[in-house]
Amino acid sequence: MDSSPPTPALPAVRQRRWLALGALALAFVAYAVLLGYHMGAYAGGSDSSGYLNNARLLRKGLVHVPRRTIDGLSPETLSAYAYVPLGFSPVGQRDMVPTYPIGLSLLMVALSPITGASAAPHAVMWLHALLGIILMFALARLAGLSLTATTLGALLLGACPLYLYISLQAMSDTPALVWTTAAVYFAWRSQRAAPWALAAGVSVAVAVLVRPTNLLILAPVAVCLGFAWRRWLGLALGGAPGAVLLGVFNHALYGKILTTGYGDVGSAFSLKFAPLSLGNYIQWLPVLLTPGLLLALAAPWAMPRGQRRFLAVLASWILAYVGFYTFYYHTHETWWYLRFVLPAFPAIILAMLFTGRAIAARWPARAAGATAVLIAVGVLGWDGWWARHFHALDSGRGEAVYPQAITWARAHLPPNAVIAAMQTSGALLYYSNFTFIRWDTLSENKFATVAAACTASGRPFYAMLLPFEIEDQGALARMPGRWTQVGTVDNRYGHVTMFKWEPPPPAEAR
Repeated sequence: MDSSPPTPALPAVRQRRWLALGALALAFVAYAVLLGYHMGAYAGGSDSSGYLNNARLLRKGLVHVPRRTIDGLSPETLSAYAYVPLGFSPVGQRDMVPTYPIGLSLLMVALSPITGASAAPHAVMWLHALLGIILMFALARLAGLSLTATTLGALLLGACPLYLYISLQAMSDTPALVWTTAAVYFAWRSQRAAPWALAAGVSVAVAVLVRPTNLLILAPVAVCLGFAWRRWLGLALGGAPGAVLLGVFNHALYGKILTTGYGDVGSAFSLKFAPLSLGNYIQWLPVLLTPGLLLALAAPWAMPRGQRRFLAVLASWILAYVGFYTFYYHTHETWWYLRFVLPAFPAIILAMLFTGRAIAARWPARAAGATAVLIAVGVLGWDGWWARHFHALDSGRGEAVYPQAITWARAHLPPNAVIAAMQTSGALLYYSNFTFIRWDTLSENKFATVAAACTASGRPFYAMLLPFEIEDQGALARMPGRWTQVGTVDNRYGHVTMFKWEPPPPAEAR
């Protein structure tokens, strides 16, 4: 008779694995709640208001929108942008068109029937922030990394201060990361089953609709596909509808299939920006991705010979984005302008993980668990400190000051008021029916013309300004007269001040 003890229902290893997966699921839910609590995808500055205004036009089936003008003061007498908010470009004499690509706006429109139009921007950004983590995890597993390593990879991305800062606003950077990562994921899977190349093509198309420069992702995708014509055919078939849509949209708005709302951006790229951009990379990438970023440099020597092709995928992915934006004007300006290379972060993190795996292979197996916990705690501590330093979790709440300021204006200003604005101009278009004029387009003489037209038509004149417009750009000084502060909106994360204009006294006028 067999007297051995009964075998447990699940071996100890499987039990620990299920416990680990359960813990990961709970952590992911907590992360989702954290993002939802801090989400603020409002129509705010140029980018966010541009995407939301574009989404509204798309829901209405419109591509052009008339400018709101002052009676007796036609657009022809002022700068072309005088009546045009941030996020739009003038077309003809009376209309304007959106500047930003349609991808993010289309995603908002697609989700609107489920969530409602007002909640769709928040839901879209929340879902993309979560999808970025899921795809980071899935791609790492597909590359053959362990559950522990893939979890660390997801943590490095999800806790990254830049990822949090950008994901909580209506910005295209996190969606760009999601769809480019999806493109590489599906392209790599197509090596086992060619139909996955179709999904890769769809992902590339959405990525380009979100931001045209995401064509750069074709570099790693091409390495994944190799010379298999069936995969390339699938990629083309998947991407064709998106390419047609982009061409039709560009032609409808800008008159040419290959022209975007950004216009001629040639002057924004130059060799002279490279040293500045490289300096910004060196200063901030080790902060945003932890000092473990240095491990990525050793990936070519750390990856097994059998994964050289995947190394080529990572190298082409990183070089395409980091290299391209090295020559871009804005890349060097501040830490959060590294958002343009955010789509390359999954590749950088994977390179870090492969080197980390090679190092860990030399350690005693019994130390692996404790080491992983220490690294995770270190990442959370590092990213948590910097996220607090950058107020990363407050970025969405800061955007909330825009609709709050417009709500105040609707309650306290007469409906026929004309508002001088720049930073709030896109929000004024989205949340109100006020006529506004871009103060940054006005010379002193042009302002006198505007003031006279408002006075003649009986329309009071106000200004809605953020602190940097007053203190750094001298907005009020460019519009001579007596400015009286009539209200402020301050939600701790953002500040907007409202002023009323009166003509200067006769003595000042002389």
